[in-house]
Amino acid sequence: MRDPRDLYSFEASELLEAVPREGLTLVHALPGMVDAGNACRIAATYLRDELRHVRLVSFDVDELLDYRGSRPQAVFDGVSFQRVEIPELTLSLMYDDSDQPFLLLDGPEPDLQWKRLAQAIVDLVEFFGVRRVVGMQAVPMAVPHTRPIGLFAHANDPELLGGQERRPPEGSLRPEEGTEIVIPAGFGALLEVELGRAGHPAMGYAAQVPHYLARTDFPAGALALLRRVSGGAGLDLPLVALGDLTDAAGAALESTLERNAEVGQVVSALEEQYDADRDEEGSPLATTVDMPTADEIGDHFERFLADRDGDGRDTPPSL
Repeated sequence: MRDPRDLYSFEASELLEAVPREGLTLVHALPGMVDAGNACRIAATYLRDELRHVRLVSFDVDELLDYRGSRPQAVFDGVSFQRVEIPELTLSLMYDDSDQPFLLLDGPEPDLQWKRLAQAIVDLVEFFGVRRVVGMQAVPMAVPHTRPIGLFAHANDPELLGGQERRPPEGSLRPEEGTEIVIPAGFGALLEVELGRAGHPAMGYAAQVPHYLARTDFPAGALALLRRVSGGAGLDLPLVALGDLTDAAGAALESTLERNAEVGQVVSALEEQYDADRDEEGSPLATTVDMPTADEIGDHFERFLADRDGDGRDTPPSL
């Protein structure tokens, strides 16, 4: 295997010298063939828009992507091609709302050289002294959007899951104890395995996105992922604005469903199944369930009161 370090290049040395080398968390969002509701893409974009950050490492995407299989976007003005938007895979230093540093690895899932890229990331984890790696994923499931978002938790060390429920609910992808299931792998799965072999803790969360929304933007999935990452990685991520985006998308979705009786029937059937499974098993179809934090509830309610004073509305925003 060619040297994995040839796959990436560092930015200016003065930036690297300023990076703290102890206790960092690395969060990765590498959406590929499966990114239901574009939840990972939305989550990564949101973090870049909301948080102070600086790029540390750039990867050679020409070595990693199959452009014929996934075409870059070209911008054409009717006369000339203005630009071709080649995707980027980068590692950035981010600062959360409490000025706590962490690393964000985001970009498209690689098509090629998975093992080499995984080793390159292991090298960077060791170079920056990363304490824990946390990944994000979103998968389509037969669940209704009107219920809390479920998430599967996984880790290369079961102790990383803490007190989270590990009993396999009926209908979930989690097998009974002592059994295994075989599913198509994403790059994040290989990365978690390789990090474990190298002795580095790694975990991740997969949001369950309603299958009928898998091909459209579903901000609620991104919000669920970032809530869980915020708690699991001990980060103070700003989620209120994403909650507002989720509210707006939810309102638009409800308006659409009112005009589409067939989809409404599908949602009603999924609600009945979800509630029945919850009653029977004592938990929804997931390892964990996404719920708003106390701070988010307080922030939403404060804005609701301000809006009510301003225009007389009396319907509180949803979470």
